[in-house]
Amino acid sequence: MVVGAATAALGALIAGAFSWRLARHQRDGRGGHAVAWTLALGLYAVGMVALAVGLAVGWHAVTFGVYWVAGALLNVALLAVGQLLLLDPTRGPLWWLLGAVVAALTVAAVAVSSPDAGVLATATARDAIPDGEAAFGGQALAWTILRPVTLTSFAVVLGGSLWSGLRRRRLGVLLVAAGVTVAATSSVLQRAGMDAAVPAALTAGVAVMYAGFRAAGRTRRAGAPAAGATAAPPGGAAG
Repeated sequence: MVVGAATAALGALIAGAFSWRLARHQRDGRGGHAVAWTLALGLYAVGMVALAVGLAVGWHAVTFGVYWVAGALLNVALLAVGQLLLLDPTRGPLWWLLGAVVAALTVAAVAVSSPDAGVLATATARDAIPDGEAAFGGQALAWTILRPVTLTSFAVVLGGSLWSGLRRRRLGVLLVAAGVTVAATSSVLQRAGMDAAVPAALTAGVAVMYAGFRAAGRTRRAGAPAAGATAAPPGGAAG
């Protein structure tokens, strides 16, 4: 699946650029949420690299494990941590603690759940993406934590972005919500057997999120308060 691998590589570049921009915000002292989002988009990029490698040269336990941890679990959890930090920074230590617990559980779950080599080989032969339930087994911890982690995190990110975007009437923030939703459709596409569309959905999703982040930043600069006034919360692209 050469096209899929190339599309995933493009998605990795976009996510990497997004992470770099967020890191610049963090260096400017713009809040702990920027740290969480920097890590989240960095992991998104790593997951897309693993997806590109898996589609280009074949799936192996390490490749699929990296894809599962970075691309399917941790990045969305850290996006949720960033959203919570932006919405309620006074409880920052609690949000970081929750993020650390989820991260530790995720890594441990994948470490003790070896993917089935036969499933990976079959996916490689078919130029497909391995199904997580089949690869890990329906009872494996790496599979059973997927929906609780991703659905809860998705609800936090989407709900927070919609609430903030509608309340402040910021198109950029709503674009972030749209991008998160587009990326989330990748799991639906894979369950429907449309593996070829998964890299495109993930790449389109992060591209729309990045566009929303940049649009929200331009809106803040255009409406910046006079010197000495209280500035709007930075990172409003996702909050």
